[in-house]
This record gives sequence, structure tokens and C-alpha cells, in this order.
Amino acid sequence: MRKCLNCNIKIGGHADSCPLCQNSLTGDATADNWPSPSRLRAQAFLYKLQLFLVLATIAVGISLDYLLGLNNGTHYSLVIALWLIVFEFDLSANIKRLLVISRTVSISTLHICLLLLLTGWYFGFMDIAAYMIIPILLGAALLTNLVFAMTDTTENALVYLLGNIFLVIVIYAVLMAKRIDTGLVWTICLMVSFVSLIGIIIFKGRKVSNEIRKRMNF
Repeated sequence: MRKCLNCNIKIGGHADSCPLCQNSLTGDATADNWPSPSRLRAQAFLYKLQLFLVLATIAVGISLDYLLGLNNGTHYSLVIALWLIVFEFDLSANIKRLLVISRTVSISTLHICLLLLLTGWYFGFMDIAAYMIIPILLGAALLTNLVFAMTDTTENALVYLLGNIFLVIVIYAVLMAKRIDTGLVWTICLMVSFVSLIGIIIFKGRKVSNEIRKRMNF
């Protein structure tokens, strides 16, 4: 173990200088008392790098769009900036919290659906986004969370699966109430939600009721 002759203290690890007086240490190095932060430093660097690239892309896009006028009347930079900001928000939220894949799938799918609606409205493909792409994404999220709910022992996926099912049923009911033709894709998505609900009730019935009681506080 290393020793500081000035402070008369012993210091473990591979430090070369005393943390109190900064004098050189004598003696042999020992194993570090704490895990090496090299992995965390690498992750922090990668996060900062991608954050720099995202912000740089937004800045360059807006500059080309508004300062140089390279837009042909359509401001693509605003749409790109919106997508990148939402992506950065989701990435930051997943880094700061304990990663739960079902939550990530559900929240990211919801954000993508909202972005598709805004993008479709801006560029004129609203119908394709609303009646084809979005139900496909919701159906894929349903099936993904169904798999996680069947295999996850922590029951974290169950609440997100139930939320997806509820969301699809509500959207379909609103479309029917407004007498809007839902189309084949939305109908298939609704069928997937019902099949998911039936499957989860049959195989995880007690856990479903317990989860509902817990979330509703009764």
C-alpha cells in the first residue's frame, strides 16, 4: 500500500500523489478500492458525441434553410429538427432511468406516431400516415409487448401492453364514432389488440387483475 510521508496516511490503489497534500507517495500500489470509471467515461463520451452530431445537424440544416434559402419553399430543417429533438429526448430518458424495454417500445412508438401525424400533415401524406403507417406501428408494439409480457418475470411489460391495447381500442372507437372509414389496417390492428388481450387474460389472468388494482389504487 502506498504511503504519504507528509500526511502519514496510507492510500490504496494506483495513485501517484497524495489527495490531501499532492506530495509523491511511496510504497507499492495495491488493487483499486473502486471500479475503474473508464467504461462510464467511454459511454459519456459517446453520448456527448452523438449529442454534438444531433445539434450540429440541426444547426446546419436551419442555417441552410433560412440563411441561404435552400428550401424551395419547404422547410425540411424544421421537420428534421423535430425528429432529432424527440430522438434525443427519448435517448436521454432511457439513459437516466433503468432501461425497461417495454416502456421504451411503448413511449417511442407513441412519439413516432405523433411525429408521423405532424410530418404527414406538413408534407401532405396525412392519410397514409394515419391509416396505414401508424396502425402498423401500434400493432408491432402490441405484439412486441405481448412477447415481453409473457416472458418478463418482473411484470413491467404488462402495464404497457394493457396501455397499448387501451390506446388502440380508444382510437378505433373515436374513428367509428366520427363515422370515419378505418380501413383494413386499423381493423387488423384492432384484431391484434383483442387477440393480445385474450391471450394475456388466459395466460396471466391473475396478474392482469392485480396490475389493474394496483394502478387504479383499489
